[in-house]
Amino acid sequence: MATGVNAGPYDQPYAVIEAGDRNDAREEFVPSISQVDGKSTRSTRKTDPIPPGKHRVTVRFETARAQQSPAEVSRELEMDLEACTLYRIVAKRTGGTNWEPKIYSEPLGECVRKFKKKGA
Repeated sequence: MATGVNAGPYDQPYAVIEAGDRNDAREEFVPSISQVDGKSTRSTRKTDPIPPGKHRVTVRFETARAQQSPAEVSRELEMDLEACTLYRIVAKRTGGTNWEPKIYSEPLGECVRKFKKKGA
């Protein structure tokens, strides 16, 4: 019996973007991932597999500290995604209600094992 994991985007190398965890010491907070290439995501916490290459990602972060304008809440990121990479995005507080997205990346183990083991 075939499952979704055996077909579609998992048949080729892919990338995933997810919201990072809160870290009070680094003043990093959990944002929402609302769109990839202008299309709404199924989950604001983690994207479906995305083909490598250039993509536009919309990230939102709202604070209860003060009323924010739409420009203060959303950021559009131009990202060049590498195959078999997990990207974690956090909202880094820069003062008051201001924030900037910060991106961490690491290999996606399952993808690396499946697609990069030849010649490695």
